[in-house]
Amino acid sequence: MIEELEARGYEIVSISGCSMGALIGGIHAAGQLEGYRDWVCQLDYFDVLRLVDITWSAMGAMRAGKVMTKLKSLVGDIQIEALPLPFTAVATDLTRQREVWFQSGSLLRAIRASIAVPGIITPVQEHGQVLVDGGLLNPLPIIPRYR
Repeated sequence: MIEELEARGYEIVSISGCSMGALIGGIHAAGQLEGYRDWVCQLDYFDVLRLVDITWSAMGAMRAGKVMTKLKSLVGDIQIEALPLPFTAVATDLTRQREVWFQSGSLLRAIRASIAVPGIITPVQEHGQVLVDGGLLNPLPIIPRYR
């Protein structure tokens, strides 16, 4: 989608996303979309299986640590506010049943919180929050909701 928009002459001036949209959007905002695409396109079935890190948690079956390690090798430990494009990743706080908008802090932490799929990928738990995929409450995060 990003490449098609740019091919049609549109300039992307900011990115907001949840779940896979947060992952791809964050990678693009960090200027590493081509490297990510090259990595993903060369994966075979066994490479994908090696990325699965199983856990026996009631909150999810996978930790996503191996995927996050690869993302760290692509973008480093960059902070959202240091990205060349404004970026927002959206997660859902299951404890408070509200959206959480990441617009500063660790890009990787924001992506990890937003890609956590309840029952599949374990949530991020911190500061009394249980953070999972932002699409649970808002699959198209365009306008922040303030509470």
